[in-house]
Amino acid sequence: MILTCLLGIVSVSYGQKKNKDSKDKASTGKTDYKKPGAPLPELKVVTPKGEHITNKTLQNSANLLVMLFNPTCEHCEEETRRLAKNIFLFKKSNIVLMATENMMPYLEYFENTTNIKQYPTLKYGIDSAGFINKTFIYESLPQINIYDKDRKLVRIFSGDTPIDSLKKYIE
Repeated sequence: MILTCLLGIVSVSYGQKKNKDSKDKASTGKTDYKKPGAPLPELKVVTPKGEHITNKTLQNSANLLVMLFNPTCEHCEEETRRLAKNIFLFKKSNIVLMATENMMPYLEYFENTTNIKQYPTLKYGIDSAGFINKTFIYESLPQINIYDKDRKLVRIFSGDTPIDSLKKYIE
């Protein structure tokens, strides 16, 4: 009986703590950008040429695919080649590839290994707005986040992603 009471107290305490954590999160106004339906956080990608890609420059009425990558990652290189090979499918959807700020010196290597410069609709650069810290789920690279026309998160893919898996999100 004592054991049952103790378990009950622990359960209630845990439930109250969980509820308090939810209220704290709601009261601080922090958004979990990793959950479906979350809005697209501020996006600012600096290209190797010093150009800036932002939420505003990516506005259109189609889905947005954001690929978080490491320019020295073979899986990321292969995913980029797969996207480039199927670029004809992306008539309206924007595609942006972003790496962390410290990866800028490696982008030239990435350009050479993937021939990404041949595909001007594949935009790429480094994250300068903390987008990766807000959205990366730390499972594997590359990670592709898909946002709908209203820029709400629809789906996250981690690791190698076949084009067939992306097709229903491409416009």
